[in-house]
Amino acid sequence: MRDSFRDWNLYHKSIVVLLSAMVFGVIVRAVIVFDTAFEVVGERVVNASAETVWTLVSNDKNRDKWQAEIVDLVELTGPTNERGATRLVFWKRGAKRWQAVERTRDLLPGRQLSLLQNSDQDTRWITISLEVIEPCKTKLIINEIIEPSAYEDRFWFFNQRTLHQSRLSASFDAMDRWAAVAEPKC
Repeated sequence: MRDSFRDWNLYHKSIVVLLSAMVFGVIVRAVIVFDTAFEVVGERVVNASAETVWTLVSNDKNRDKWQAEIVDLVELTGPTNERGATRLVFWKRGAKRWQAVERTRDLLPGRQLSLLQNSDQDTRWITISLEVIEPCKTKLIINEIIEPSAYEDRFWFFNQRTLHQSRLSASFDAMDRWAAVAEPKC
């Protein structure tokens, strides 16, 4: 009996190796993203005092003004600047709408705000930090860890990374505008 694999030329063998490598890569990726979250980080220097930026960050009435894709916040057990308080956050991206229950995890007044948001679509751990650079310059740092609820959303998250980064950029642009309105002397 003749060995049929020996009759294959190098082209056919390389195709089999390539397909095997792709299947192996997909299996590895599927295992890695089984229980994982993704980090999106952004920072910007805002021309306003830390007090002004903190007011915009920690006040429920101001958050939907500067935080992109947030339409409204409804207080459930307390405001954003109160540890352990919860709120209902309404999001909108294009025609897609959803809501999340948000809880203030940790708070360092004037410096850092840590939030946890749970929705049917994902769980988000958000940390907003302020660093004073000068009296009228404050560095705003937003660190978001997003864990999609659906497995396929975790698998294909790299397609959504630019969308989340552009949302942070839009938030920073809006923060610059609102900070200029709130504190025009800076």
